[in-house]
Amino acid sequence: MRHILLLSLLLSSAGLRLSAHHSFAAEYDGLKPVTVTGTVAQLDWRNPHAYIYLDVKNESGAVKSVIVEGHPPNILRRTGWGKDIIKVGESITVEGWASKDGSNRMAGRQVTLPGGNKLYWGPPSQ
Repeated sequence: MRHILLLSLLLSSAGLRLSAHHSFAAEYDGLKPVTVTGTVAQLDWRNPHAYIYLDVKNESGAVKSVIVEGHPPNILRRTGWGKDIIKVGESITVEGWASKDGSNRMAGRQVTLPGGNKLYWGPPSQ
C-alpha cells in the first residue's frame, strides 16, 4: 500500500512545473555592464522575478527583443514601482549586466523612465 501511495504522489507531481531560483553570478556577468534603450513590448509582473521585454534597434535599424530581469514584484512595489509606471509602447533606458550565455537577456539594475525619473529594477551586480 505504501508503494502505491508513493507512486501516485510521484506521478501526480511529475506534471508540475518547477522553477529553480538562481544567483546573479550563475547567469549574468557583473564585469559586462550594458545600457539599452528601447520600446516596451511587454511587462511581466510575476514571481520570482519581474521582466521587461524591450524592442531595441541596433545600428542598422534591425529590431531585437531584449529580456530584462529584475527584482520580484514585492520588492519593486516597495521601491516605488507599480504596474502602471511604464506602459507598452513607451521608450525607456535600462542599465544592467549582460547574460553570460550571450543571449538577449540581461539583469537590469536601473531604469530611466520617459520623464527622466530613475528607479531601481534589480540588485547590484554582486
